[in-house]
Amino acid sequence: MVRGRRNARKTAAEEHRAAEEARVATERADADKRARRAVRAIAKSGGERGALEQLSRVSREIERLHREELKLLEERDALVDGLRSAGQSWNALSSRTRLSRQALMKRAARAPGDH
Repeated sequence: MVRGRRNARKTAAEEHRAAEEARVATERADADKRARRAVRAIAKSGGERGALEQLSRVSREIERLHREELKLLEERDALVDGLRSAGQSWNALSSRTRLSRQALMKRAARAPGDH
């Protein structure tokens, strides 16, 4: 009986060690992949200076897209409010927006300007 428990613990420890080694190997492979991708991105941009300029452009574009997204969300919310006032069902609005009824109701409950 003691030998069976000892073997079971030994087997469990070996399985745990193997799983840990696999996890470490996966993390190392992921880190290597990220490093190669970073080197390619910098090289594609023409070096560090070009990469910094590209980073600035990309960041400005992301900010612009966020502003545009906020405007579109406000427009959608206003349309939902108007259509609800006109008698449209949450189900109909949900199917058109591809949002759940709950998500639409939650956004409708928010005060204007909180978006």
